[in-house]
Amino acid sequence: MKVKILAAAGIAATVSSCATTESMSRMNTYKFPVHHVKMADDTYRVYEHKTDNTLMVSPSLGKTMTIGAVQGATLGLADTMAPEKRLEAAARQHLVNTGRGGCRITRGYLLQKPLYEFFFECPTVAPKV
Repeated sequence: MKVKILAAAGIAATVSSCATTESMSRMNTYKFPVHHVKMADDTYRVYEHKTDNTLMVSPSLGKTMTIGAVQGATLGLADTMAPEKRLEAAARQHLVNTGRGGCRITRGYLLQKPLYEFFFECPTVAPKV
């Protein structure tokens, strides 16, 4: 039984890990460590870009594995994508947690299931004269 479960998990990881070369390159531009953002429905993982005002956000590792397993078991037919609005809320909360509550998310897009990338802008502070 354990062998079947491990085989299913391996297939799920393979099926769900397909990504374009462009998105893989983009994901590699993010820095570690990962920041954990506790929300009501999950604890999200947030990565900050090294130079851009962008955040890469994904559900918890457990949730991500569940998504991969369900998609693998259904050969990708099940739509188990975490809603973008939940991931965006986690990105906003991360900005608040890091002292950037005045910043706003301007847009976001699916980078690779279940990773989203969100762009943000922060108000500029006028120099003191």
